Amino acid sequence: MFTGYLTFLIPALLGAQLIFTLVLTKGEICPGQRGRVHKMLPVILVGWVVAVISHPVALLPLLTLGFFTFKVKTGKTRNAGPLKALYTADVLAMLSWLLLLPAMNIPQIGLSFMAVALFGSSLAHLLLTQARTRLQAFHRILPFTGFISAIISVLLMLWLFTGMDESTLQSMISDVVGSLVLLVLALLVWAGHILLTKTVNRWQLLVASLLLVASGSMQLALF
Repeated sequence: MFTGYLTFLIPALLGAQLIFTLVLTKGEICPGQRGRVHKMLPVILVGWVVAVISHPVALLPLLTLGFFTFKVKTGKTRNAGPLKALYTADVLAMLSWLLLLPAMNIPQIGLSFMAVALFGSSLAHLLLTQARTRLQAFHRILPFTGFISAIISVLLMLWLFTGMDESTLQSMISDVVGSLVLLVLALLVWAGHILLTKTVNRWQLLVASLLLVASGSMQLALF
């Protein structure tokens, strides 16, 4: 069963999961930092639990990622963890997303794909900051990724509008404008530490994430 909120929830979980896989397996971080990052994985698991309610296939990445999360010793993810389970969870998460696509047209598929980068980067950035990692490059790379994916998302919205009749477009104009305003605000808050040359903090990223969620909920009118 396809439910609108899955359009952005599953891409967010997929994107965040891929970033966490990169950090846990390739990141130059000490065991203590790796352990703190690992302890953020249950947040992603909660997201998969929500997804399972309307998308039973999401049970597959939920169980696989859950096995990895609770099986491994948090400080030894790279050296002793069941990394095959983590990689399998990523593949199953991608499968869960791919199975949503047949219910969408091409611009909608593009929006959902951009959500992997936009919402996934936002969620991962918040969780990595909460975990107090010292991977400073991510504080610039992830907001930049969000900015680029947001621009492409707006272009895809314009493409989607070209296939709508005027009456349909008029009925959703307020949702579209509202979602764009919230998207711009989210990006400004998200990149606030860069614009103001300050240290990033979790509350800033939490506000940016909430604004993105609000924007995404209004974009659901397009689906």
